[in-house]
Amino acid sequence: MIIDFTVENLLSFKESQTLSLVAQPPYDIHPSHLLDTPDDKIKLLKAVVIYGANASGKSNLLSALNYLKRIVVNSNKSSVGDKFSVTPFLLNKQNKVAPTSFEINFFCENIRYNYIVSLDREKIHFESLSSYPKKQRRNVFTRELIGEKFVYKFGSDLKPERLYDDISQKTLKNTLFLSKAVNENSYELLPVYQWFLESLGEEDHINDVAEKVHSDNQYKENLIKFLSLNDISIVDLDIDKKSFADVLSQDRDIPTEIKEKIIEDNQNNFFYKIQTIHKDYDEDFVSFDFELESRGTHKLFSLSSLIEKAPATKTFYVDELSADLHPLLVKNFLNNFQINSNNQLICVTHDTHLIDQNSLRKDQIYFVEKNSEQSSELYSLLEFKVRNDRENWESRYLSGRYGATPAVFDL
Repeated sequence: MIIDFTVENLLSFKESQTLSLVAQPPYDIHPSHLLDTPDDKIKLLKAVVIYGANASGKSNLLSALNYLKRIVVNSNKSSVGDKFSVTPFLLNKQNKVAPTSFEINFFCENIRYNYIVSLDREKIHFESLSSYPKKQRRNVFTRELIGEKFVYKFGSDLKPERLYDDISQKTLKNTLFLSKAVNENSYELLPVYQWFLESLGEEDHINDVAEKVHSDNQYKENLIKFLSLNDISIVDLDIDKKSFADVLSQDRDIPTEIKEKIIEDNQNNFFYKIQTIHKDYDEDFVSFDFELESRGTHKLFSLSSLIEKAPATKTFYVDELSADLHPLLVKNFLNNFQINSNNQLICVTHDTHLIDQNSLRKDQIYFVEKNSEQSSELYSLLEFKVRNDRENWESRYLSGRYGATPAVFDL
């Protein structure tokens, strides 16, 4: 579960901006929208919805979170000379040459962690991981670039220290120590790495959903029920698992030598052909290729992974939640998510129907707006004196009372 996420000097974000998923009292307003945590003083929000004008930086916030995940998961694969694909705030000369920073607080296996990374295109400047096993901060490791040399400090969790000293010597300047240590079989850091890998991500790709349906009949039943609740008349699904290697072997246009290499590389890669089953007027079953289904149906397939109940909470980030969906379906999806799911959702949308006290709490609504420097600023509806009982939040937003709306002019 994410507690909060902070980014600085990335894309349209010049100054440090923080997205908090900590619920603010009172907790009796939409209690189903809240998650209990191992810390009895902290309740977290299941969903946060972000609004703003086009090109305000909303999607950049999700890109920042996704980028942090990617470098944690993949930086151990870096070679000497590889560069980070990070873009700082380019509309300020000092920021162009300054590091980009990320900070995330989260719960993993009932322990609170704080992870900080600062980097530029060529190297890590600072990296630290702290834990709060008894609600008191404890350093797991700290790595700081001083001059041209990295200085490491290891906490008592990382033993034997000589092992981690050895790993630090083998960690390239463009590789996160967290990633390298796990690649070197660090049992102590594995849960944190796996949290980034498995508990943080975007909605599933359709092929991933099809794989789950193919292997799990209960998931299939839940998906069909989910589609039915959203007015999609699919009564069954037929999933055919196919091997890339088998398909490629039948392609006569690829030269034999190249084909053999491609087949070898794809021996364990599969894709899934989806057919949806409908009933016609006579109650007979009719199969459709999935490509014939609407874009909205495709969207709901991907979003279905968010409703899935898992042993541990996952945090999803979704750009353009309302794309291809009717506003009533978006509202219904979000309502079902908050009532039935134990996951978290950070999403961007232009669907203002959700800016409503019947759909969301005040602390669940965020806005992004660019200031006079063309830098994105993030703020919550909580920063305004908003009444729960009388005000029309959506109307006030569209009238510009909360900012984060486009400035439009007549031709």
